[in-house]
Amino acid sequence: MNRHVQLADWVDRVQPSPTAMLESTVARYQREGRTVYRLGLGQPDFPTPDRAKASAIEAIQNNFTGYTDTSGITPLREAISRALRRDIGLSYNPDEIVVTVGGKHALFNAICTLCQAGDEVLIPVPYWVSFPEQVKFAGAKPVFVPTDAASGYKVTPESLAPFVNESTRLLILNQPNNPSGAVYSAKELSELADFCLKRDLWVISDEVYSAFVFKPEGYTSIASFPGMRERTVVTNAVSKTYGMTGWRIGYSAAPAAITQAMLRLQSHTTSNPSSIAQQAALAAIDGPQDDLENIRREYAARRDILVEGVRRIRGLACNVPDGAFYVWVDASGWRGQSLAGRVISTADDLADILLTQAGVAVMPGTGFGSPYHLRLSYAVSRDEMKNGLAAMESILGSN
Repeated sequence: MNRHVQLADWVDRVQPSPTAMLESTVARYQREGRTVYRLGLGQPDFPTPDRAKASAIEAIQNNFTGYTDTSGITPLREAISRALRRDIGLSYNPDEIVVTVGGKHALFNAICTLCQAGDEVLIPVPYWVSFPEQVKFAGAKPVFVPTDAASGYKVTPESLAPFVNESTRLLILNQPNNPSGAVYSAKELSELADFCLKRDLWVISDEVYSAFVFKPEGYTSIASFPGMRERTVVTNAVSKTYGMTGWRIGYSAAPAAITQAMLRLQSHTTSNPSSIAQQAALAAIDGPQDDLENIRREYAARRDILVEGVRRIRGLACNVPDGAFYVWVDASGWRGQSLAGRVISTADDLADILLTQAGVAVMPGTGFGSPYHLRLSYAVSRDEMKNGLAAMESILGSN
């Protein structure tokens, strides 16, 4: 290859985002005038709160359009500090918080700060698609810890132990989980916290769906247990909670030394997030939170509709998720079966048939660590969800 077009070594190691690929395909189908039921995409259908939109407009009108502190404006970091205490009982000073360009950026900062070449990172399966790829970017090795439906797609100290060695540096814990919707109880987290303390492991706690938990006891962060605040990086974003995916505002909360290291990294990559989006995020986080309870109730109702619909369809099975807005569908019943003139070997084949033959966009589980699952989302209107389920049933048949 000509040296002027030579690509970096990581290009061959890192896979493209399947979510981005599906979004691109759906957008193309819609431009072509095709009907597509979007049951695979993880974007809330609730709009950005009016208070956030008004704050952004005011920021523009007041010419608040220049650079800010790399770590984010002080009022926003103060608001995040209050929200962490208000919502999940965590206490962080504003100078332990970094505002980032979305939640994915906060994760990238944390992984690149905590990991180096030769380190190993524990990633429970199923996982969000960017976890292993970001670990590879950092030069570390992702180590996948299997789970199953019987365990509720959750890890335990016993399931983690065989994968830990002297190179193990970090556990990435995402809960509520994307894609399974799994939520850990306080007892389960306490046991994991003890395990991490004994094995001297850091934890990245991805809490981007923490506002959407349907269990009566609500959400608990692993950072809240004794000794864990000192070895945990909490990441979150306004994206899912407030319907602000395009505003690209996330954040991390971590011990001061780790925060300062992540801040140095950010100062040489993105620098500060958008000044306008920061003002919008401030209004969203600091304003009334009553609307979140209504959204949570609606998601719970949609979840029940989607679970019932999936279980009605031949060859599909699923658990009832406790959080987030996804259903993790076991499609292994279709393995080796013929459909639409094709033999189904993986869920990728099934997802392709559903999109091309039924106009239903679902996310194949390969990118999440399982080639025999599908991720379906209930962050769509009830009508679109019901129509999508009916289209799936027309192709796959009923139980």
